[in-house]
Amino acid sequence: MKTAAAQLPADAPADPMLSPEARADIQGFITSGYSHLPDSAFYFLHFEDGAGARDWLSHALPEVTFARSWRTTPNRHKARPPSAVNLAFTATGLRVLGLPENCLNTFPAEFLAGAAGGSESARNLGDTGTSAPATWQIGRPGDLSVDVVLILHAESPAALAKRCEQWEARTSACPGASMVARESGSRPWHGKEPFGFRDGISQPEIKGVKRGGAGVNTGEFILGYINEYGYHTVNPLLDAAADPQGLLLDSANPLHAGRRDFGMNGTFVVYRKLAQDVAAFWRFMEAESVRWRGVADPAFMVRLAAKLVGRWPSGAPLTLAPECDNPALQDANDFNFAQTDARGLGCPFGAHIRRANPRDMIRPAEPAESLHMSARHRILRRGKPYGPPMFDLTVLDRVDDLQGLRAILGLRDDGQARGLHFFCINASIKSQFEFMQQVWANNPRFNGLSGCRDPLVGDNGRPNDPTSLLIPGEDLDQRTAPLPRFVTVRGGAYLFMPSKRAMTYLAKGG
Repeated sequence: MKTAAAQLPADAPADPMLSPEARADIQGFITSGYSHLPDSAFYFLHFEDGAGARDWLSHALPEVTFARSWRTTPNRHKARPPSAVNLAFTATGLRVLGLPENCLNTFPAEFLAGAAGGSESARNLGDTGTSAPATWQIGRPGDLSVDVVLILHAESPAALAKRCEQWEARTSACPGASMVARESGSRPWHGKEPFGFRDGISQPEIKGVKRGGAGVNTGEFILGYINEYGYHTVNPLLDAAADPQGLLLDSANPLHAGRRDFGMNGTFVVYRKLAQDVAAFWRFMEAESVRWRGVADPAFMVRLAAKLVGRWPSGAPLTLAPECDNPALQDANDFNFAQTDARGLGCPFGAHIRRANPRDMIRPAEPAESLHMSARHRILRRGKPYGPPMFDLTVLDRVDDLQGLRAILGLRDDGQARGLHFFCINASIKSQFEFMQQVWANNPRFNGLSGCRDPLVGDNGRPNDPTSLLIPGEDLDQRTAPLPRFVTVRGGAYLFMPSKRAMTYLAKGG
């Protein structure tokens, strides 16, 4: 059963700043990237029975980090927590915890189907070939189900190891609990992902969290608030009779009087384990340099790689720095394409950042409508790289260090696993993450192009369906050779991150 959304007048104001009470109910993972906590561990847990799962959750709940303000006194420095704990649940996890079926049935179909939801879903997302769910290390169909994902953040590897030891002991002592997988990641001081590009720059602000009310409407990321369509989100609901203790709030939707709002202050989280073939990425740039220039030129390789990404390795956007890297612009994100780079001479139309956030240029829409369309499909990313760097990634920022840049020549696979633990937050998996992946990343005709998928995360390398990047020029456009697949999906999960009220309900079994 699906629930109806309440629409507001077109000129209705967006939600105000979240109240302290609301923030105390929202998990901190939603509102903060924990930038001061670079080291993370991710536990994928399975529970055989509801009693054990509820017992584990009851003991975990007091340690969960919520979105309370870290500035306890006005005009004082924030008192940042030394570690953070957050929890997210799959549909099977909610079921084993005893959530009534009539509540589960109000969840979106894609969440209930899961990340490995079927062949059609896999094709749409580009999860084919070596990225097919049947090859995954986490979430593979037929394996022990992932029910709960425990997310730990700490300020150092030693502090993380101590927290992991505590949680592993607690979980091993819980009857019926087992660890499906344990993963870890760390944000390096320079903020680069394994290919060597500074990551996490283009993050939308949540209007209900950002001071001054700027950003994307709260309902795009947190359930129970107004989204960019002018609607309150469609939340999972529970019959009031199933909540005799009154742990959940009544639904604010007049169409659902007498029902309890299980989704309020929660959100959906997508997890993807993305393996990055760093050697293949830079070998491609080297081969293109030889093809176009007749010689393996590291400076040319960096420039071409930046065209695929849409930013220089420092993070400076090509739209603002089209000719050379400018580290002074490493955090620049306040720009649009229509006026500054309408022909794609700086940042090609098919580049990764144009697909992840097209901003004001989605053909054939006008800039204002394009901005509205882009805002309706944004996601909040909470990823962490894993694995050792293949080379000193900071050499990519020193384009005048010709000797240092030789580190990207002749790279070969060293057998080390590296990539990104991708987490994203969205109020609708279907219209945010899945839309971005299917309509913007994997669409070879995106924005009027032809034969061009996202160079980084697109389903490239198909033997009978090659794609390449079109690079517009003043006099002559150029195309790269067919793109191989640089990023392979090695695991996935669709998760629900509940509020404190909802987790209290689950822990008590109603």
